[in-house]
Amino acid sequence: MTRRQRSLFWAPIPGPKVLARESAGEGSPSPVNPYSHQHGIGTASASKPVHHALVDSQQNALLRNYEMQVMERFESIESFLRQLEAHQHLDADTAQKICMDALGFSLPASMAHQVSHGKIDRKKIYAYCVFEVFKRMSREFFQQDPLGGQRFDEVRQKFLDSGVHAVGIAPCADGRLAHIVSYVLRLPYGLVRRKAHAGALFDVSESVRNWVFVEHGRFREGVPNAASDDTRYLKIAVYHYSASDPHHSGCAAHGSDDEAAARAAKERLKAFRDAIENRFCCGSTIETLMIGVNTDDDSLRVHVPNRDGQVCLNRFVETSYLYDMTVGMSQDVARHTLQAQVIESNVSKGSTSPVKGILDIVCGLIENNFSQIEYVRTYHDTRYADIGHAEKFIGIGHGFQEVQLRNLTYYSYLDTLEEGAADVDVGIKIFDGLNVSKDVPIPVVLRCDYDARVPGSRGRALEKVKRIETAVLRRYETLYSQGLLATLCTLRDLAANVPCEVVGSSLGLESQGGH
Repeated sequence: MTRRQRSLFWAPIPGPKVLARESAGEGSPSPVNPYSHQHGIGTASASKPVHHALVDSQQNALLRNYEMQVMERFESIESFLRQLEAHQHLDADTAQKICMDALGFSLPASMAHQVSHGKIDRKKIYAYCVFEVFKRMSREFFQQDPLGGQRFDEVRQKFLDSGVHAVGIAPCADGRLAHIVSYVLRLPYGLVRRKAHAGALFDVSESVRNWVFVEHGRFREGVPNAASDDTRYLKIAVYHYSASDPHHSGCAAHGSDDEAAARAAKERLKAFRDAIENRFCCGSTIETLMIGVNTDDDSLRVHVPNRDGQVCLNRFVETSYLYDMTVGMSQDVARHTLQAQVIESNVSKGSTSPVKGILDIVCGLIENNFSQIEYVRTYHDTRYADIGHAEKFIGIGHGFQEVQLRNLTYYSYLDTLEEGAADVDVGIKIFDGLNVSKDVPIPVVLRCDYDARVPGSRGRALEKVKRIETAVLRRYETLYSQGLLATLCTLRDLAANVPCEVVGSSLGLESQGGH
């Protein structure tokens, strides 16, 4: 049995005899008072990295390699521009060689020609390079599977066994949560439906429509399980905060007010549950879970549901504390301790323990997050250096499955700009500080997914992405006219494992790479 097999997602809790035998072993820490925090289980201070028995170090190394590879490409763009600007006169071939050496692709012939005549359009070159790096990333993500396969079938079965047949995650659009699925929660990206909105203020009506689609699949096709099976849809709302700089580096959509961010997520979850139960009745209901992410170190504040599925703002566990409490324990003892602490977090507040399946899911997600806690402590010296925004581009529209890295993209799900204008405005404001203040443009990648199995689907998606692009350029006309905003229109067949297809750009340059 391999180490990865031994650390499967929410493995069974051992029996009392095993616990009694193992708790007397070496390395078992002394009991710690778990209620040092005002409301939930308190946060212990981050310590020097120590390997935890429940952490998958092999997966951590793989994810680190991917993070470094992709982010270094984006971060090389500005140094490439400085190289171009450092030379007074460059012939086209030399400019192309500098670009190829730095970024792995060539400039369009027209742009290289301009450079050779001393005309370096810094804004246009910057936007072009960001789009080319994104296209390369999309191509490699779907063709090479850089995340190394994430046990899709195995994890889906674990969810089904725990009474959940589908998972929808609604994180804030903030780029510091762009890696919420594959890194922070360590879930297969193809297993969950991720739709991001500023402040985690997801569209309740759209979520109801998706729930209907999922349930229709169960009734008509038995996918992922039969409609007669006693399972439910799980909706997870993810807000965020900064423990080290709570008044400035929290959620921009809520004015860095952590309590307001959590309260808003809770209200949306309740509205979604009420909408399902009131509209469809007859036992129709969902499970809800609320999670806060400390964007300093990717640790979680998990608001544990009670027996009735209700979450509370002041009833939670914090994974950094649980990690420190269980480090040094064997896998079995650590899992048992983790489960006991999750139950106690509710009982100590006068509430009830969650039902068994949800308890298993909560404990499994916490265990998964232990790997991310150790990842940050190992590779980022206990917390990220960039605790604030450092996104590379704005993503608007559907999908963006290939975006699984922290601070890569400010991503806003939308069908029309009118519906998502508030979300996009927040992103533009963030990039005013990141890019416009440095006189470089805001790169905006637009995406509409389509289903090639449906006649006319691609054509309708093409019309939609062009319509959204027109609306974006009109809404931010001042930035666009100054060369401080550029767009790239892309489509993707959601029914196939293919990268994005480029269908247009406001730059008006020939495309390289792409599909």
